[in-house]
Amino acid sequence: MTDVGPILPYYWDKFMEINFQTGDTLGLTYIICFLSILTLLVLCFLAALILKARSHAPENRFMAILLLAEGYRVMASWYNTYPFSAEMLPAMEYYRVGWYFCSLLCLFMYLSTVSFYPPKRLDFMAKEKIRNNLWWALPVLTGVIIAALIASSGSVVNAFGGNYHIECTSIDEEVILTATPGSPPIEAGCVETEETFPYSWFVPGSSPAAKLLLLAPPLSAILAAFFMHRAWHRFDEEDGMENQANEARSLFIGFTGKATIKGLLVLSIVYMTARFGDFNLADLASIEGDLLPIYLYCLYGFMFSILLTGMFEGFMFSYAILRNDILGIDEQLRRSMSWGVFVFSGAICILIVAELLEGIIPYGGVASALVVGVPLTVMRKPIYNSINHLAIILMPEAFTKAEQSYLEAYSAVMDDGILTENERKLLVLQAKNLNLDEARVEFLEQWYDNQQSNEEE
Repeated sequence: MTDVGPILPYYWDKFMEINFQTGDTLGLTYIICFLSILTLLVLCFLAALILKARSHAPENRFMAILLLAEGYRVMASWYNTYPFSAEMLPAMEYYRVGWYFCSLLCLFMYLSTVSFYPPKRLDFMAKEKIRNNLWWALPVLTGVIIAALIASSGSVVNAFGGNYHIECTSIDEEVILTATPGSPPIEAGCVETEETFPYSWFVPGSSPAAKLLLLAPPLSAILAAFFMHRAWHRFDEEDGMENQANEARSLFIGFTGKATIKGLLVLSIVYMTARFGDFNLADLASIEGDLLPIYLYCLYGFMFSILLTGMFEGFMFSYAILRNDILGIDEQLRRSMSWGVFVFSGAICILIVAELLEGIIPYGGVASALVVGVPLTVMRKPIYNSINHLAIILMPEAFTKAEQSYLEAYSAVMDDGILTENERKLLVLQAKNLNLDEARVEFLEQWYDNQQSNEEE
């Protein structure tokens, strides 16, 4: 480990020193790294839920593998979670092999969702021999391709780019640059602000193949969204295919969100790469002052987009697979998404205000937390409700087979608008047989009554 003193005060200092104008953004890197760990845990939890619901179903296995791969991908910069020493370079190198493996695997899996929700012209992909084996065949195929790429390139470095550790010990000393053997030479510099020292971080290089794997997933997500849109409308027009139509719709929304958010930020990276060459934090000192904030906005915007799209995709895909299998999962996913968007939006607002106040008043970060945090706390309920309404549009109410059975029984007895004592006894018995508790029964009846009222209006 780089000698930075007590770790918690070190983190706190870095958080308080975030400044896009000077390039002192290591604290923001740490924040993104910690959020990536949280995102990984959430995606692993959702993958476990999907497997637990129907471990024998090929679509559940497929989706669980996809979420695990996405979880690995969001940990793109885990090696910058802590001020590790250069001894971590070999671990970083091998991790990056896994990252590109998961990127290529996700590309294949996006396009292969047509096996479970096929448009008319791709019905052949729905054959059991194909769909039942995709969950293991695609990882094997991806592994073979990655191994062949490394073998043909001669080394991991040649295949995916170099790996570098940059250490800045003091403002009077030269930067210490350490690289894995075979890494192309790069220029490295330190932020020339005395209070930021000492610090260190890792920088990944990129080869042409690595750049291609960076750009390809958003493009494949666009194509997958197109396929899911066609499948959604196909199932919607066929009798008895409502569940498949809703699942295809959820996947379409997930892919569209990923393609839109990630695609726009990938375009910014293409521009910045053309403008500056390799897109990383190796030599901030070489970037002209006015361009430095733009450079950092694009870089950190892309890093945030990995987390945001990974989480959004995880929620939408889990909703598609679990909505009819786990009691109340739709409500739990909506609530989690709504609070996640609320907290994420609040954090972004605090960062923006802190950047605006930096240099105007002392302790701009603390002031921004007060300026943004107090109104958010006071207005949290209406803001949350607005976000939750959007979440309901994205993930409508969904019911398990047991809940659907109870709703059918309740609809039958309420046909005349009157609920007798004997009918209530029958409903209580029905709920008991279906293992529905009193709170859930009350929710279902209230939901049905609201639907009837809306139809009458």
